[in-house]
Amino acid sequence: MKKGLSAVVSAIALVGVAFAMPTTAGAADAAAKKGKTVTVCKFGCKYKSIQKAVDKTGKNATIKVEPGTYREGVIVDGHKHDGLTIRGTKKNPKKTVLQGKNAKSPDGLAQNGIEGIDVKKLRILNLTAKNFATNGIFLRDSDLDAGSKDDCKNYLVKNTYTSFNRSYGLYALGCVGGRFTESSSTGHGDSAYYIGATPPQKNPKWTDLDNLEAYENVLGYSGTNSRYVDIHNNDFYNNGTGVVPSTFDSEPYEPSENGKIRKNNIFWNNYNYYLPDSSFETISNGLGMIGDLTINFPTGVGTVLFGVSNWEVKNNKIFGHYKWGTSAFSDAVGNEGDDAISTGNMMINNKNGRNGNDPNAVDYFVDGSGSG
Repeated sequence: MKKGLSAVVSAIALVGVAFAMPTTAGAADAAAKKGKTVTVCKFGCKYKSIQKAVDKTGKNATIKVEPGTYREGVIVDGHKHDGLTIRGTKKNPKKTVLQGKNAKSPDGLAQNGIEGIDVKKLRILNLTAKNFATNGIFLRDSDLDAGSKDDCKNYLVKNTYTSFNRSYGLYALGCVGGRFTESSSTGHGDSAYYIGATPPQKNPKWTDLDNLEAYENVLGYSGTNSRYVDIHNNDFYNNGTGVVPSTFDSEPYEPSENGKIRKNNIFWNNYNYYLPDSSFETISNGLGMIGDLTINFPTGVGTVLFGVSNWEVKNNKIFGHYKWGTSAFSDAVGNEGDDAISTGNMMINNKNGRNGNDPNAVDYFVDGSGSG
């Protein structure tokens, strides 16, 4: 009987192992799905550069970046990096710095602090990108042809500081869905935040820009041919112009349409970057030419709806502008196909002039073109 009992116990144990094996395999699959976690630091780590850590990790990896200055431009290219997180280990983004002066990238001179190309669910947190030749953080889809797959989508950029990059602070092009949040940006030759060339979608994924600060840039926000963008609960101040969605031939998917500008503080956007003592210069070639005269966005304006359709400007506090609080234009300079016509835009329940203590010269200006 003892031998029989032992046999039964052994059999039960084997069955237990057999049932346990799929659970163990499941745990391994979960670990693989989570991805590798590595650390980058200046001294004492396996990886001393963020790029090397990117090159050695795959999907759903986490790269933790210790405080320090990293003189490099990082390129994250392709779906093999889907789900990657790059984050500074300190909450203060100024502790972890990507420095663009004399920085190199895998392609030579570093154009961007971090460039994400055809990556889904890329997350960038808790760091600074400054003094790069083009942009602080640039996320893009490499194929902007109509009908192509959406290879850049559902990104998150949070708690970053971008400053004095030549063009943009945070820039997304041809992407679907995503979020810029809890970040600050200054000193850019175009705009602090940019969403451009959003492809049309049957079931739109909206992009959120929230809890952002933009000051002393040519533009606080700009977005050419952008769609499904919700710009809310931000502070845009001391820029040349505050918030500018626009339509141009320079990018696909015209026009810019179906966006929201709501619950923002938009004030004192009177910065004259043409003056000799400006800390930065515009990179813009203007909106176009009339004869030999280059036409640019005017300074002293809170919001410009430039050739866009079905944008809503609602529940904002807009004050202290030398020219206009909110304005809407069609493209008077020239747009092939006449896509840049102001149609269906609404300005609802904004509070102008800070109770009369800090008025705009004119609260609303519309050029009379378009419809709706």
